[in-house]
Amino acid sequence: MKRTLLLFCLIVSTVYSFSQASYDLTYDEENNTAINAGLLMGGGGIVGVDIEHKVNRIIGFQAGLGLSSFGAGMTFHFRNTINSSFASIQYWRQGLGNNYFGSYLGPMFVFRAKKYFQAGIGLGYIVDKGSILDTKYRDQNIMAVYNIGVYFPL
Repeated sequence: MKRTLLLFCLIVSTVYSFSQASYDLTYDEENNTAINAGLLMGGGGIVGVDIEHKVNRIIGFQAGLGLSSFGAGMTFHFRNTINSSFASIQYWRQGLGNNYFGSYLGPMFVFRAKKYFQAGIGLGYIVDKGSILDTKYRDQNIMAVYNIGVYFPL
């Protein structure tokens, strides 16, 4: 009788334990690419577009073009999805030719909402100063970099 009661308790506890587990039997293909558009994107242009592609669960790369600017970066996502917030190392080049403002390299944090909205802020170490960089910025080595816009997973 003791063995039967013990066996019954073990079966009930095992069934109860496994019933708490969540098994997802469906496979949902994950989006690994996103297009971002907005203000100060694509290397810090007034308006710009970036494309980002994740190469594994965390790391991704992005590149973009803006109105007289371009940029690139390496992203480190906090979760396994393309719509998660991330930290990145960015290179921005604002201006081209006679309108060259400056080039920056530095860390950035980008917040992404679950759908569409994103905003980023970071520090850009001035790599190169252009001829039209305002005189009040000539003595600085660091500038704030930021952007705001929308993203669309592909």
